[in-house]
Amino acid sequence: MPTIRVLRQRDWNEDELQAVGFHHYDTRKRLVMAKVIVETRNVEVTLETLIAGRGDVLCYEPSHIVRAGLEDYDHWPVRRDLFIQTYRPWDEPGWRPNEVEAHLMRFGCRPYYKASGVWAQRLTRPIYVQTLESQHPILVPVGRWLIIGVQGEPYTMGDTKFRSRYQVEVQQV
Repeated sequence: MPTIRVLRQRDWNEDELQAVGFHHYDTRKRLVMAKVIVETRNVEVTLETLIAGRGDVLCYEPSHIVRAGLEDYDHWPVRRDLFIQTYRPWDEPGWRPNEVEAHLMRFGCRPYYKASGVWAQRLTRPIYVQTLESQHPILVPVGRWLIIGVQGEPYTMGDTKFRSRYQVEVQQV
C-alpha cells in the first residue's frame, strides 16, 4: 500500500517556498476580536475540527449584525505563541467599537489585527495537510489556498476569506 504524503510544519526558506509555487502575500489590516481560551476545546471550521488548548487565542470576525453568542461569529483558534508573533493590538486613532465589537467585548474579546503576511498558493490539485491544531491530516480540495505561516505551519483557507485577509494581485492567482 502506498504511503500518503502529508504536508506538515517544517522550516522553510524563501527560495524553497518560491521553488514549489508559493508567493508572499501581505495582510490587509482589518479588525479581529480575540480572547484567550481558559480550557481546551474543539473548534469546528470548514474542513476539520481543530483543538484549541488552554492559553491559545480564539479570533472572531465581527459581522454586520449582533449575534447571540461567540460561537455564532466566524472564528478560528491561533496557538498562543503564533498569536503573539503575528497579531498586534488594534491601533487606529480614535477607534471606538461599533455595536457588534462592543458586544464581543462584553464576552471578553479585545481588538487586534494580524500584522504579518503569509506565503500561500491556490491549490490546483488536492493535498493532505496536517495543521498544528488538528489531530489528523485532512485532504484539502482544489481551489482552496494552502498557507505557510511564520513558523512553517501549514493551514488552508477558502478563496473569499483569503482575498479578504490578504492582498492578492491578479497575476498571482
